[in-house]
Amino acid sequence: MSKPDSRRLPRIYWGTAIALGALAAVKLIPLPDVVSSTGEVLSLTQTGRSALGIVFFTAILWALEVFPFPVTALVGAVMLPLFGVMEWGDVIRFGVGSDIVPFLLGIMILSTGVVESGLAQRVSRRVVRIAGGDPKRAVLAFLFFSSLCAAWLGNLAVAAMLQPIAIAIMASNGLVPGASNFGTALSIGCAWGALIGSIATPAGGASNLVAIGFLRDLAGVHLGFTQWMAVGVPAALLMILPAWALLILAFPPEIKELRSGSPEAYETGYAGKGRAGQSRRALTAHEIWALLGLITMLALWFLGDWLKQAWGLNMSMSMGAIVGAVVYLLPTQGIHSWDVLEYKINWGNLVLVAVGMSLGAAVYNSGAAAWLASAVFGRMANLPPFPGALLLSVAVMLFKLMFSSNTATASIVMPVVIAAINGVDVGPWQFLAPAALASPLAFILVTSAPANLVFHDSECFSVRDMARVGIPMTMIAAVCIALVCTLVLR
Repeated sequence: MSKPDSRRLPRIYWGTAIALGALAAVKLIPLPDVVSSTGEVLSLTQTGRSALGIVFFTAILWALEVFPFPVTALVGAVMLPLFGVMEWGDVIRFGVGSDIVPFLLGIMILSTGVVESGLAQRVSRRVVRIAGGDPKRAVLAFLFFSSLCAAWLGNLAVAAMLQPIAIAIMASNGLVPGASNFGTALSIGCAWGALIGSIATPAGGASNLVAIGFLRDLAGVHLGFTQWMAVGVPAALLMILPAWALLILAFPPEIKELRSGSPEAYETGYAGKGRAGQSRRALTAHEIWALLGLITMLALWFLGDWLKQAWGLNMSMSMGAIVGAVVYLLPTQGIHSWDVLEYKINWGNLVLVAVGMSLGAAVYNSGAAAWLASAVFGRMANLPPFPGALLLSVAVMLFKLMFSSNTATASIVMPVVIAAINGVDVGPWQFLAPAALASPLAFILVTSAPANLVFHDSECFSVRDMARVGIPMTMIAAVCIALVCTLVLR
């Protein structure tokens, strides 16, 4: 058994002390009444205080990364019944019983299959060839390709897939990571592309699923796959060109032409997996079944309304994801074992999502969300559509600076934002959409998103490099989100 890291002990001590202090403060310090946007005076009950204190407690542990995120989540789940906020059966019902958990499970199985089969790498090498020798065009190509993949595979999987290819491109052109403008622009572009693409579809990230789950459970709104894409896709597309222009202006490539004719250099990132020259060969059986699983899932999502009308089959998004995963899994036994999936999939994400749903429901049902929403977001509900969406997007992205988990951010923010519109003549999705789209976008700090860390850990760029372009990109993204939400949803 490994010994605990002594360097982490001080953080555990003072981090836990700060979290306990916040919990005690919310429980004991008199908090004022607030007036909602409808003129109603709201007071925090003892149950509401306990719920809010538990959320602050877990949020601080998450922000300071005192414990692994799933461990902190489980601590928060246990505290809910211990403090009388929610019965344990309700904690299970709102968390594990949520439709979001099987949806995420299916997505995780398929995204792992697409990456592990070599299908994603095959396509990425094709992108290298399409980009040709123009370094500026290469940055744009990888920014777009990263966004496209993240919309279906999630931002972390895409960042992990593209990082060795980006390193190989730099090496084949004699560039040193961290000391090359082109390398910095390419690396940040891949990381940003993964973040931008993750907002395009519900499959792009767990925070999207959390938002959809809270809309259903707390506001009674059943948001479909295409309804999300109606705002997610144009918002993501609108960000790509400004992001590319910003990167090229801030980090103008020092080389005029990329060395071509050396695709073998791009294989080195995957040499250990025995896939050299794979992009030139026919699809393997593993790749074919991964592709069929992905196509099956997408077809069921897009044909859901037709299946219900023609066959009376209620094809939910979670069922479509699980069916797609089954299509991939069954024929690949012996080709790709379940043991590999158990090792590759981040099962802690399921814990984090399930507990996040329970925490959000506790805050909402206890009245704490309404009190906090009136104090923080209440006036935004009465603003005109564009400035309201703009301010909400900026507020959520700045709040995201404290967390490296998109799911943690969404679990805290979404119930509060939904509570802000109680009694206001605004549709729940209309008001929530800017917050939902903004929650995964962490352009400023390296530590605010795992996709950023994948490239930073390889010393592709510095913290200062990312902050330098991340601040203006945050404002650009907020304008894009506000513009799309205003035009599409109002």
